[in-house]
Amino acid sequence: MTAPPDSPSPTERTMNCEQAVRRLWDYLDGRLPSFTREEVEAHLDLCLRCPPHFTFAQSVKEWLRHAGTQRENEVTDRDGTLRERVRSALRSVSP
Repeated sequence: MTAPPDSPSPTERTMNCEQAVRRLWDYLDGRLPSFTREEVEAHLDLCLRCPPHFTFAQSVKEWLRHAGTQRENEVTDRDGTLRERVRSALRSVSP
């Protein structure tokens, strides 16, 4: 039994490097539909050039997440102190 003529062969379905890299951030963020995610993964399994791009992007994403957490903690500490000063000032003015 053969595939219907309008059904793409597995090699026709495999995306090229440009298409894979264009989907890099959506892939890493989990925002691709399952079919497209599977196409990206199939490309990464076969390609020698693209996996380093994805590995680097994942590293950058992890670094940003870590840096963002540190920054949030700094802002929270500073805002906590500021918040207490504002509340104290409001209590002193309130009847």
